[in-house]
Amino acid sequence: MGPRLLFLGSLRREFILPPEGPPALDIPGGEVLYAAVGAALWGAEVGLVSRVGEDFPRAWLEDWARRGWDVRGVRILPQALDLRRVVIYEPGFRVSGMPPARAFVQRGLPFPKALLGYEPPPPRKMSRERLTETTLRMSDLPPDLDEVRGAHFTPHDWVTHTLLPAALRQAGVSVITLDPAEGYMDPDWSEHIPMLLQGLTAFLPAEEELRRLFAHRIMDLWEMAEALATWGVEYIVIKRGAAGHSLYERSSGRRWEIPAYPAEVRDPTGAGAAFCGGFLAGLVRTYDPVEAALYGAVSASLVVERIGALPALDVLPGLPESRLEVLRGRVRRV
Repeated sequence: MGPRLLFLGSLRREFILPPEGPPALDIPGGEVLYAAVGAALWGAEVGLVSRVGEDFPRAWLEDWARRGWDVRGVRILPQALDLRRVVIYEPGFRVSGMPPARAFVQRGLPFPKALLGYEPPPPRKMSRERLTETTLRMSDLPPDLDEVRGAHFTPHDWVTHTLLPAALRQAGVSVITLDPAEGYMDPDWSEHIPMLLQGLTAFLPAEEELRRLFAHRIMDLWEMAEALATWGVEYIVIKRGAAGHSLYERSSGRRWEIPAYPAEVRDPTGAGAAFCGGFLAGLVRTYDPVEAALYGAVSASLVVERIGALPALDVLPGLPESRLEVLRGRVRRV
């Protein structure tokens, strides 16, 4: 097995309606799972840290444990938690805001019993102090952190993102990466972002999140990356979907454009999280941020060609390495 990596965030029960073809109903998902898969594609030994309710399928946890994953960090709370997530895609993979019941009727599909009573979660303002049932606590971390080579935080609440990275650094985890939550990538949070970035190895926002954070105060993406880097994070990786990824290194000021692999997309859910997982696996293995970004791009390509997270683990041996070779020649130094 490869180095042990820890992935922290939310697990979900996902219901995915692609633009065409049958839906995937009540399958394991959530950003933390997609990120773990993105790293496992490179042979990394992964561990999960998350909080679920007593109604979360135990068979899924047992399956991951049989794969060799460490699930001791998945805390099962003595209550039910609604972790359902419905993703409805229109042609072109635009996310639809249509109510699930109407989407199933429109496509001539029976409404699944597992979605009875489901209501899309209302927008909730991000809080700097409030803990929720799914906020990760230091007591959720596995005991043997001295064996962890790297950790990645998927989008979550502010309390998790500001308290737990410091705990991991104190425990000796040297590589810590973070994918921000939309709720605080907002101009109103600008003065608090430096506290989030201090001590991180890499920060991996999506382009639209960065543009919202800077709210027309800065228009150029590279200038945004430079501004973020002044707050102490070594690498800024901007996820740009099919346009690829922009990588900025603080210590040298170097910039690279990393292409996306030209995948045949069936389900873009979790692509960004899979990229982050591959990036962490590559960075811990090679200590080269460009190579790490290439690992991430390959991981994302393998995930989007299948529906759900786990099917990517069944790809033909050697396929990730083959795609890596293809992409290496397409990196562009800016």
